[in-house]
Amino acid sequence: MAAVATFGQVIKHRRRALDMTQRDLANQVGYSVVTIRKVETDERRPSRELAERLAHCLRIDPEQQGAFVGLGRLEPVPATRSNLPAPLTRLIGRQTEVDLVRDTVMHRGVRIVTLVGPPGIGKSRLSVEVAGELRTVFPDGVCFVAFAPVGDEALVVPTLATALGVREVAGTPLADVLVEHLRDRRLLLLLDDCEHLLGAARLFAELLTACPELRILATSRAPLHIRGERLVPVPPLALPSARHDPTAAAVARCAAVELFVERAAAVDPAFRLTDANAGDVAAICAGVDGLPLAIELVAARVALLSTAAILARLNHRLTLLTDGPRDLPERQQTLRRTIDWSYDLLEPGEQLLFARLAVFTGGFCLSAAEAVMDLDAATVLDGVTGLVDKNLLRQEVRADGERYADFFEMIREYALERLVASGEQDRVRDRHARYYLALAEQETDLDRLGVEHNNLRGALEWHIQRDDADAGLRLVAALWKFWHIRSHHTEASRWVTLVMHLSGEHDPAVRAHVLCGAGWIAVDRSDHVRAKAYFDESLALFRELGDPRGVAEALHGVGTMLQASGGSAEALALFEESLVLYRGLDDTEGIAWTLDHLGQSRLGLPDPVGAEALFEASRALFQRLGHAWGRAITLDHLGLADLAQGNHARAAERFGEALGLFDELANNWGIATSFEHLGHAALAAGDAARSRDCFRRSLQLTQAEADRAGIVRSLAGLASLAVVQRQSQRAAQLFGALALLAESSGALMNPVEQAIHDRDLAVVHRDLDHEAMARAWARGARMTLAEAVAYATDGT
Repeated sequence: MAAVATFGQVIKHRRRALDMTQRDLANQVGYSVVTIRKVETDERRPSRELAERLAHCLRIDPEQQGAFVGLGRLEPVPATRSNLPAPLTRLIGRQTEVDLVRDTVMHRGVRIVTLVGPPGIGKSRLSVEVAGELRTVFPDGVCFVAFAPVGDEALVVPTLATALGVREVAGTPLADVLVEHLRDRRLLLLLDDCEHLLGAARLFAELLTACPELRILATSRAPLHIRGERLVPVPPLALPSARHDPTAAAVARCAAVELFVERAAAVDPAFRLTDANAGDVAAICAGVDGLPLAIELVAARVALLSTAAILARLNHRLTLLTDGPRDLPERQQTLRRTIDWSYDLLEPGEQLLFARLAVFTGGFCLSAAEAVMDLDAATVLDGVTGLVDKNLLRQEVRADGERYADFFEMIREYALERLVASGEQDRVRDRHARYYLALAEQETDLDRLGVEHNNLRGALEWHIQRDDADAGLRLVAALWKFWHIRSHHTEASRWVTLVMHLSGEHDPAVRAHVLCGAGWIAVDRSDHVRAKAYFDESLALFRELGDPRGVAEALHGVGTMLQASGGSAEALALFEESLVLYRGLDDTEGIAWTLDHLGQSRLGLPDPVGAEALFEASRALFQRLGHAWGRAITLDHLGLADLAQGNHARAAERFGEALGLFDELANNWGIATSFEHLGHAALAAGDAARSRDCFRRSLQLTQAEADRAGIVRSLAGLASLAVVQRQSQRAAQLFGALALLAESSGALMNPVEQAIHDRDLAVVHRDLDHEAMARAWARGARMTLAEAVAYATDGT
């Protein structure tokens, strides 16, 4: 075992020796295959519980089990985080520029570097190449943010947060959460296509000012005008020198020609650069000013035309072209004319499809194109394939595993102009918006909705522009749970506000659903006053409409607000009314959630025995439905009921099961919560070391997610640990810090956590005299969140 370097390699080596698959091992330890895969690749550090289960299932020698579990608990060497696109082709002729940009980014005192140049010059491709080389230089990784699909500056902050994996924090502006997340990180942000969002440059400047280790590499057609910005103009590819009768050998090493030849060979494997065609190729590259995108568009035509024919047609088009904006820079005009030339060579059906496809924002899958284009499926398939072959579209595989096609931004702008000129824009955008409304109302896969987020935004914007209240409200009603679960709270609040002000006709029931969703979004933002108003209005409207399902759902919101303010008995009555309604509707999922809410109310009364029975009934229903999220939640709540009854062993078992489900769901909030609760169970069992490990693991996850409320609860656990260890001064200082931080972050504890907190705070008050308590409390109250975290983890 000593010969294998990492814990993951130990697992893989031992599993294979026992002739077990990953699924076999997952079934034996009671975790998901995804978890086993991540452990084997050292992407995830196992909990002590998982490491012990692995030791048992892999039949590790009892004398080596301690070392085995210890190896698993070591902090892994963090993998450098990167979401950079993976280019499918090599970068040609840019080594000088790569070296220059890399050295400029790394130059002492340079914080932001902007690659500037006309569209099609290769700014994005160059920036990705440089960022890829710098991945190992930045310990906290490289983050790519694509701004091309973002049409509104109000979405810049949410787009950044999504790319960085930053969760919103209740009661704190998302921009402030971004600053807090990036403050101490050594990270490179690659901001692509910023020219249409220049008003957001102030935000980028604020991030750089507040985060001393952050660096930005941006691409834009124009400077961002940020103080300290270092501009690097991206030149065209090198062209052959002017000479008579150039030979293949003379021009082959020229970057522009090399790109042409490689892209031509991709569509015609028989294509070769020869002395006979070298002059044509050199002239074509010079005719398009060495612009990489223009070269790729032209090279794609060798499948049908000889280089001589391409040159003749291209020269004719570039010479005679008179349409298009005349105030554009010369090279931008060249690219537009090249796109014009390529567009003119399309068949009429391809031209029609090309223009209509511009309605998609951020790419599209074939099924979406077939639905929106109003053409038969074979025509769409052949047309998309043809446009890809001609380099007018690019293809990639997205996170959901499906193949998507997308435009380069300049080509999409051109296609949009063609769509407007055709007079079809309104009709095509209507079809696009209706398709994505139907998708949102039918789709339950959050990953799919995430992939389509930009198109869904485009559909919402269109409904708002048309003052279509019915469609706008329906789309928000369908999407609020996605925004809620994926923590897009700021963006969700914006859309809710916009659609609620639309004046068109709409179904009042849909408005009531939006109000209910708006309430949960407000809860996410710790705006409890607004949440209560939304829930109350939703409930009143559903009652007026006589909609029992809507009333049952709204009662959950109103009851939750009562419970949060200490009114567990009043909340219980509302949840019981909801249960009657859901049972009348024979809605099993609604019944399951209501039983869980009733259990939480019972837990707050306190009645942990009654709560346990309700949670168990809820869990059984979710089990029958195959509802992993519901099972995870109720297992966690069952653990809390066990903890409240003093059954810490069974509580730990429940929390461990919940942890496995949250891990399978890749839900970091649930994973962090499970570790926090496991910490309390270990503390109740007298295992201080295990408790410390769990609280610290929870704290690491909540910090990574910038979840301030979660951080506060993890710190409260460490304060309780200090109480058990008779470190009363330390505990008092932490309690002082937590009191202010909890209020500012809107952090709420569940009844069991609150009871533990109140009990341990009373112990500290007994252990310290009034003056000592006041001094320690005051020191804690002056701490920032970062200072409180550092203090809580120092020496623990």
